Amino acid sequence: MDKAVFQIPDFEQDENEKKNLIGALRKNPSVRKLMDKEQMPEGVLAARAYTFKRWLDQVEPCRGCTSLEGCRQKKTGYRMGLKYDGILLETMEACPYQRDMDRKQSHLVNYLVSDLGREMSCVSFENIDLSKGEPAGYISAVAAATQACLSGQGVYLYGPMGTGKTYLAACASNYMAKNGKKAAFVHYPAFTERLSQLYRTDEYRTEVDRMRYADILVIDDIGAEEVTDRNRSVLLSVLDSRMQNRKMTWFTSNEDFKSLLNHFTVTNKGSDTLEAERLMERIKVLAKPVYVSGKDRRHLFDAE
Repeated sequence: MDKAVFQIPDFEQDENEKKNLIGALRKNPSVRKLMDKEQMPEGVLAARAYTFKRWLDQVEPCRGCTSLEGCRQKKTGYRMGLKYDGILLETMEACPYQRDMDRKQSHLVNYLVSDLGREMSCVSFENIDLSKGEPAGYISAVAAATQACLSGQGVYLYGPMGTGKTYLAACASNYMAKNGKKAAFVHYPAFTERLSQLYRTDEYRTEVDRMRYADILVIDDIGAEEVTDRNRSVLLSVLDSRMQNRKMTWFTSNEDFKSLLNHFTVTNKGSDTLEAERLMERIKVLAKPVYVSGKDRRHLFDAE
């Protein structure tokens, strides 16, 4: 049997490699900037040279990055960091773009219910550009929505698909959330599907209660859902509570009041004009109708 061959480690070569690495790290501007920022003693670099090398390797993909959309890290917006507090600590830290996004989205903690997409989570009235030849009708709708929001009034935004109704409603709910108010933004067709799934377990009550008591409730795309007796009953209870407590309530819809009444009249069990009229009575008390006209703006801000 052949004798096993053992390889003797070349400790001298390893030491030379480490010395060369330490020398290179000491000359690296990013390392120097980090050490100055964290007030690290020089001995830390010598003792943890390979940790600094790993940090450099992991932040390298961030060089030349211009946005979160182009992030090359495993976890978008986050990268390895090093902190010094007597000992060197490896951390996971947000990049400047992620920190900016976190700042812009800090108001989202005030949402009790949110069907807002990522695009709508940061929109605001201030960002609406009316300088590109927008028709007078749209400018008037933006002015009416803005004034209603500032006054704490409800609005029923209606009009053709894609004209920016959801965008305006999201501006209002974001404004309230940024000012410390509790908001609920509910995509109504999605809510009715959740209601159907959760009704038997009573889990739906939590969301419904939040819709009742939020400082602002947006019911988005009402009139696009399937009408059932259950859906109408739950919606009536929410609107009745908000009407009694004078809560700010917004709606978006492709339907005007007349066509929405017709929509609510017929359920899977037949017609019920009285129940539909009760719903419309509360909507009319809660919200002033504002027609949103003009071109399809979905390509501008992914509205609706």
